[in-house]
Amino acid sequence: MLTNAYPYHPGEQFIEDEIEYWTKNKDAQVTVLPAVATGTPRSVPNGISIELEMARSTALGRWWFMLTALFSAMFRNELGYLRRSRKIGVYTVLRALLHTSKVIEQAKSLERYVWIHGPIDVAYCYWNETQSYAAVLAKRKGLVRKVVSRVHGIDLYETRRAYAYMPLKRQFIHAYDRIFALSEEAKSYLAETYGASASNVKVGPLGVPLPDILSAPSADGVLHIVSVSFCLPVKRLDRIVEALCLFAGQHNQIKTTWTHIGGGPLLEKIRQLAETKMTGIDNISFEFMGELPNSTIKKYYLGTPVDLFINTSESEGIPVSIMEAMSAGVPAIAPDVGGISNLVSSRCGVLLSKSPSSQEIADAIDKLALHTQREVMRMNARKVIEDSFSSARNYSRFVADVLAIGSVQEEVERSYYDQRVQRAGPPHKGGNYDAY
Repeated sequence: MLTNAYPYHPGEQFIEDEIEYWTKNKDAQVTVLPAVATGTPRSVPNGISIELEMARSTALGRWWFMLTALFSAMFRNELGYLRRSRKIGVYTVLRALLHTSKVIEQAKSLERYVWIHGPIDVAYCYWNETQSYAAVLAKRKGLVRKVVSRVHGIDLYETRRAYAYMPLKRQFIHAYDRIFALSEEAKSYLAETYGASASNVKVGPLGVPLPDILSAPSADGVLHIVSVSFCLPVKRLDRIVEALCLFAGQHNQIKTTWTHIGGGPLLEKIRQLAETKMTGIDNISFEFMGELPNSTIKKYYLGTPVDLFINTSESEGIPVSIMEAMSAGVPAIAPDVGGISNLVSSRCGVLLSKSPSSQEIADAIDKLALHTQREVMRMNARKVIEDSFSSARNYSRFVADVLAIGSVQEEVERSYYDQRVQRAGPPHKGGNYDAY
């Protein structure tokens, strides 16, 4: 299982729910290989191994692989794409070179791992990024039998990248044994944007555990709204601030509190914006709780009355943050981007337009805060998760799917891969990378 950092910090907290289901399947022997490993790792379930071969990068090694990448066919092919797409420029060329060097370096790391531990049956890549491309290269050399990859949001939508450029993806999109997209919308995007074969992409949504109890609503005359996200421009948190000011100004009889959970580069800027905009509005307050462990966020819903969850992002997959709130019976307000329409509807919240104005968001808050069937909406929110986004259902099915992909081979094929590893010999720093 190739991850960016898990079990190390930061991010990838949603793997914490999924990893449990790998340990429950007796046919799975799982080793996690993070690309980054700094600080103290999170605890992992018994039976999960951690290997740091892919995280052993050095400054000298990075320069070597950068030089190697400069003369590789992979980089030349990417320059060809940049010219054809008219995206060529200093930034995009440097990004192409950097990503190519990472792929080559990570492929060499996988070679070293295989030389020590033996061939990999399935390389499951949590992100459709450089690690997954490295796994494809290792497969071409006979070191990995099958490569499957999830694809989320930042590794899918070009608009979330500078200059709308997703390095190398078009070179590798046809090389996976299976890609798991989070929604039908994401599956279509892969086909339309990158030319992925629809037959090779399967919808495999994430999931969340179902708590035994639900979040309690606030008392009459009180409204508690929660948002959870990294503080980045794509999250459009300024619109939440403006919408709350509009709502509070229109309903001075309602005491409104906004809690935001999550850190990031814009945290202080959004905090200052909230202080500036909300000063003088007596019936509104806010708190920024910063980055919290995923387990703490789940407990927060169960120990604190929460009335609404709000998301205003301009790009998403299917946010687990919304799933977690709805699993606790909290209705959601969110824009119609990515696969959010699979989660949020008038049945359990308000589905906004793709780029909602502050007034549209304020009107949505108004609609839910004053809804006569608020308790029904809360039960419906929970029901959506039970029916379609339960971790017990989705992760058990996903694990079985991945194992089935890895099992479709005869012993003669396994013997073939063992022989390829022996013929390849131990990895070394040099090599003919054009052969990839």
